[in-house]
Amino acid sequence: MALVKKGARRITVDGTTYHPRVSWIRRRTRKEEPPAKRLPDLEFLALVRAGLEECAPGVTQGAQLKGNSLISPHGWAVAVAPPHHGGGHHYDLVALPDVGLQPDVPCFMDCVVSMSADPQDAANTWVQTAGACLLELLDRREHFADHAGPDDERGVPGWHMIMSGAVGLGSDIDENRRLQGALLEANVLHRIADSFTTDLESPFFNGVKVFYGGSPGSMQAEIRVNGERHEAASAAMAALGLPEPTTFTAVRFYALLLPVQASGGAPSYPTARLDLAPDSVQANAHTHGAACDCGGHLDPEHPGFDLALPHLVAELSEEERRRRVKSDTGAIIIAEGVGNFLKVRLPVRLDDGRTVVYLAWVYLQAAVIDDFVQRVRNDNLAGHRFEGLLCNAIGPWGEDVLRAPVVLGGQRINEDGSVRRSEVLESSDPLLGKVLSETWAAAFVLGDRFPRSPSS
Repeated sequence: MALVKKGARRITVDGTTYHPRVSWIRRRTRKEEPPAKRLPDLEFLALVRAGLEECAPGVTQGAQLKGNSLISPHGWAVAVAPPHHGGGHHYDLVALPDVGLQPDVPCFMDCVVSMSADPQDAANTWVQTAGACLLELLDRREHFADHAGPDDERGVPGWHMIMSGAVGLGSDIDENRRLQGALLEANVLHRIADSFTTDLESPFFNGVKVFYGGSPGSMQAEIRVNGERHEAASAAMAALGLPEPTTFTAVRFYALLLPVQASGGAPSYPTARLDLAPDSVQANAHTHGAACDCGGHLDPEHPGFDLALPHLVAELSEEERRRRVKSDTGAIIIAEGVGNFLKVRLPVRLDDGRTVVYLAWVYLQAAVIDDFVQRVRNDNLAGHRFEGLLCNAIGPWGEDVLRAPVVLGGQRINEDGSVRRSEVLESSDPLLGKVLSETWAAAFVLGDRFPRSPSS
């Protein structure tokens, strides 16, 4: 599963919330086969609660599972409604941002289905789309979803929009990313606003789900407004001419549309409000040592940056990090349910003859990292090439290269007998491929950091 968030201040990768334009949802390690039948409501809500907690540590503190609901002492709730369409792995969820508004509590609805038969995937899908909108409605600082005003080029005229990232639900990573990008670039809700805005009746907030997916030749475009399929909007979206994938692929995002006050200014938010600013770990400029292998001593001739943690690990709470990280050697991190990460060198050539080196993290599949470790032990790593996914934002390109596929290699033995870090050699991602193969202006990459002296 994958997620893309256009222009967001945060992103999410594989179940963990991030800060990129390209992210993905973590598939949790399965210790056993997923249940063959639909989970009971409270068991499914337990998965939702865990997902919300990963996105916003502390948000579910004190929340209780009762009846068919997850109820927070801070005034919000999520409930499972009786399924009225879909199969056995289909879940209808109702989000209630402010249960204090009695007797008619305002809510928004969404439905998710587990295409893999694992309910965890369905829970992740809801958390990263409608759930992200719920968190943002309570936080309102663009930590979890984007905001667009009625006059914004990506907004809906007459309404204030909170929009999640786009989640990819297909098994082909490249097709997920292609359709995610296409869906966001299509600016769907802005372009088809006239087809559905007259049916937005809630004075609080209206939930809109955007779905596009299927197999080549049989793609479906669907807009659901407040839980119901909107035929006119769905037809208008189908007419936008979105590209078809080469294999089964589906993408979706969620939006909340809030009425705008006649006098302008902020929309009418619910009275419930939480401070959900996530814990963060800063990837600061590298402090070099005399034996630093990312560029040498800390001087203008050898600029370098050490990214402390993979995004997936950095965005965990301290408690989650202690619980999940089973091994951290400084070069390899193994985090249960998160992934396996190797620290590598990513060199970028500058137009003044220097090379800036980023010590970054790459996600590796279990079999790949096991083979890597075995080759180190057998002293036959030199010349070995292997593949992974970049797990850090890099320099001025930022989140645009996060999760880009990479080919690694370039090992050699240092004078002291140690193995030099593997190096990012190439990438099939168009942008990262250019970053690696082209020469870049030093001022663009470094700004005023590591300036060369006039005598240089």
